Amino acid sequence: MYRSCMTNSLMSGLCLLAVLSLTTVTRSAPPESPASEQPATNRKQVEELIRQLDDNQRMVRQRAELALVELGKPVLNLLPAPELVSSPSVREALQRIRLQIEKQAARESIKASLVNLEGHYSLQQILQAIMKQTDNQLDWTRLSESQLKQQIDVRFIATSFWQAVDEVTNKVPVTYQINGPRDQIHFEPRASSESKTASDPAVCYDGPFRITAERLQTRPLTGSENQDLLRITFRIQVEPRLRPLFLSYAARRLQAAGTTGTRLPPFNPGAKYELPLGEGGKNLNFTMQWILERGQHPQAVRVHGNLEMELAAETLPITFRDLSSSQGAVRRRGNVSVELVDVERKQLPDSQDLNVRIALSYDYGGPAFESHRTWIYHNRAYLEDAQGKKFWLEGSSQTTLESTGKIGVLYRFTGLPATAHPDQFTYLAPTLITAAPIELRFEKLELPPQK
Repeated sequence: MYRSCMTNSLMSGLCLLAVLSLTTVTRSAPPESPASEQPATNRKQVEELIRQLDDNQRMVRQRAELALVELGKPVLNLLPAPELVSSPSVREALQRIRLQIEKQAARESIKASLVNLEGHYSLQQILQAIMKQTDNQLDWTRLSESQLKQQIDVRFIATSFWQAVDEVTNKVPVTYQINGPRDQIHFEPRASSESKTASDPAVCYDGPFRITAERLQTRPLTGSENQDLLRITFRIQVEPRLRPLFLSYAARRLQAAGTTGTRLPPFNPGAKYELPLGEGGKNLNFTMQWILERGQHPQAVRVHGNLEMELAAETLPITFRDLSSSQGAVRRRGNVSVELVDVERKQLPDSQDLNVRIALSYDYGGPAFESHRTWIYHNRAYLEDAQGKKFWLEGSSQTTLESTGKIGVLYRFTGLPATAHPDQFTYLAPTLITAAPIELRFEKLELPPQK
């Protein structure tokens, strides 16, 4: 897992040292990679291994199951649907294989996305490469053609997504913000008044997270004549491809110390916090407070600690084909089952509407599932016709029923072309809710001068 913390003013130098210390160099370029023959080879291999799952010898069946699991995520698209498998034992083996692969893929998905790119490229080429390599959606439509054509040198060697984005925006006059509902990062020109300065917030990277120390404030501690309160506001941002639910941390696990190493006591040492990110949320501000002895303020503080982010990980497609005959069908991916409850078409003079009602069931309850309600409205879904044309949701979605461990959603696809014949529905579902640890580490945060 990639971990780094620094102030922006030191970022470039430290990043260069980190790059030069690597002994293995991986090169990548924006142009499309040549087509690989691996998928065809895998298909034949997978078909043979599936055949062996029905072998008379137990050892052959076990080896085939292990081999399919070891092939990993690419195998998922090659496994047959359960209803197409006649043998009950093979069907059960395929369900075990799918579940193991999806759980492992979910765990891998909460690691930092890495970028490998070296050379002299235009800004647009670099952004395209970052998007392709990390699966994070980037939107640069607000940038001018001249900005997108600007040439810069980059040397990304297993560089985390957030570090790569920050390095690019340090070299060109653009900035970015997260659009949570669309799971995107939007780039836009940086105003001249927003030029980078040494006063920019300190940055800490850990896995798929970017943490900044946004504001440090001190004020007299109410009820005390010789103590002040230090309040630090942090912001945590999550890679757009991930779906965060809530952040949890305990005051005792976030430690601050002065330049001499003297620890600052937390204002409320027994406090524990759980902060939801809200619908479509990709970033969150949170605060910590420590006590300072008046007249002994350090010039800077060092902050270390651990937090935890609950994430809905590894979004996978759940597809229902032939909608007219699939009502009542159930599809399962990882820990989520989706039932296609009903489909309703409405033909209009110049267009058509199509309503799709689904019912979701997860294998777990508790606070993580309760938080599921904050992001269910933003799970993407689309229709597809026989030619492969996709129709993304342009209407609305609403909860239709709720019960323990189950939730229903109605998707309203409106304004579809009157001549379109979409007959396939795909729901993109996070398959595992898991906790991702975050290590926060700032070596030097300068305090505001005493008044």
